[in-house]
Amino acid sequence: MQSRPIRGLRGERVYLRPLEPADVELVHRWYSDVRVQALMGDPPISLAGRHRRYEEAVKADDADVFRFMICLIDDDRAIGRTDLFDLDRQHGSCAFGITIGEPDLWGRGLGTDAVNAVIDFAFGQLRMERVWLDTDAQNKRAQAAYAKAGFTQEGRFRRAFYQDGRWSDDIRMALLREEWEARPRARSWDLAAREYNP
Repeated sequence: MQSRPIRGLRGERVYLRPLEPADVELVHRWYSDVRVQALMGDPPISLAGRHRRYEEAVKADDADVFRFMICLIDDDRAIGRTDLFDLDRQHGSCAFGITIGEPDLWGRGLGTDAVNAVIDFAFGQLRMERVWLDTDAQNKRAQAAYAKAGFTQEGRFRRAFYQDGRWSDDIRMALLREEWEARPRARSWDLAAREYNP
């Protein structure tokens, strides 16, 4: 039996691992699902286009972009992805995005768990002062997950997205370091230590 991978970036039920070339087809399947696509804001692209995007990202070797797959701890199944990007190290700010690509797992708290893991990385390892995101105003499930993780709405950009024949507003939310520090919960590194030192 293969030993289980070390999962230092983790939540209670999910862990994060780097995005790999073998993940591109799975990510493409998720982003081609009309239920996922309805929440994205970007037009669909071909599998070849998705591979090109991945190759371009690897070639760019951007030290200020972190791409992770979200995997279930119980069975190592990849269920989504999350990114940290637009890092401004001088001002301690970065953006993040997340997609749970398996609609049958929506509404189970896995997104919130993954958000907690990635913000632990942003504040704990990257030493960010502020993590921000943009989300479609129609995506109430995402807004609830972000609020549960401590994010506060900072603004609303009216009619910022046009998709499927409708305009939608863009909601900007952010979490500050002191807000993250004040939230009483086990951090990613505490959970990882518990897994290997029960």
